[in-house]
Amino acid sequence: MVSSIGIVENIIIAILEIVVGVVFALLSITLSLNLLDRLNRELDIVMEIKEGNLATAVYVAGILIAVANVIGQAAAGISRAVLGGQQGLIDLVAGLVQLFIGIPLAVVAIFITQNTIYGFLVRKIQDRVKDFEAFTIASELKRRNISVAVTLFGSFFAISTVISQAISYLSVPIVQAFLGIL
Repeated sequence: MVSSIGIVENIIIAILEIVVGVVFALLSITLSLNLLDRLNRELDIVMEIKEGNLATAVYVAGILIAVANVIGQAAAGISRAVLGGQQGLIDLVAGLVQLFIGIPLAVVAIFITQNTIYGFLVRKIQDRVKDFEAFTIASELKRRNISVAVTLFGSFFAISTVISQAISYLSVPIVQAFLGIL
């Protein structure tokens, strides 16, 4: 039977773990959005959302979910390490590996996915659209084309799910190699 003090300690540790995880998630998402904003100069995301552009909001939500999906395991590992989990050093190194590989990989994957979807759409419509030259993802989001936004959202979610699993597996041999050096 667990004592009352043990229950309180477990609740405090769980709350601290959540706080540490949220801090790392917010930092990662902020960094990712800043990188994406710099790379996506055609679309003023903040202004579009301020003007109530739902398509742009769905697009940004897809990016946020994709980044969170990729770095979620990293944040959990780092928070466990910070709070002195059973495998503190292993969790810390694995979390940092996942974080430092995950954020750039998520940003790159988002752009590759976006360009792949754009290429697919362009191939399908180029013979049927009169003003084909004006068809860009940024222009479609500015036009509030929710269909393009939802397509991108789903694509970002799908690719980030695959990447998050791959990174979690990739971190294991990297951690083993790192710990073998120590």
